[in-house]
Amino acid sequence: MKMYGLQFAVVLLASVIAIPLDVVVAYSIVIGGMISVIPNAYFARQIFRYTGAAYAREVTQSFYRGESGKFIATLGLFATTFAVVKPLQVFVLFLAYLIVMLLNAVILAHFTVVNKKASN
Repeated sequence: MKMYGLQFAVVLLASVIAIPLDVVVAYSIVIGGMISVIPNAYFARQIFRYTGAAYAREVTQSFYRGESGKFIATLGLFATTFAVVKPLQVFVLFLAYLIVMLLNAVILAHFTVVNKKASN
């Protein structure tokens, strides 16, 4: 869950930096980033609820529940944003969403390397 806190902090920092340029851009960054962070955090919470071979069925069910919830939450958040938020910088919203998705992979790779070094 540290990973999602870090992503949240990066999104807020980018938004604060963008405020002097354009307020619409700033809140579009926050919304796009959160549309990525929130469903992914839900997914992670679901899949890490159970561990071990004794919980194989529960792990599988949690994975499917997490993935479907993530998909539905992402669609719902995008739909709600487009229906409610006016004005909106759509390009910035999608760009922030994609950057946070890529940031997810970068942070995960970093934590993997750090943990691998720590275990050696």
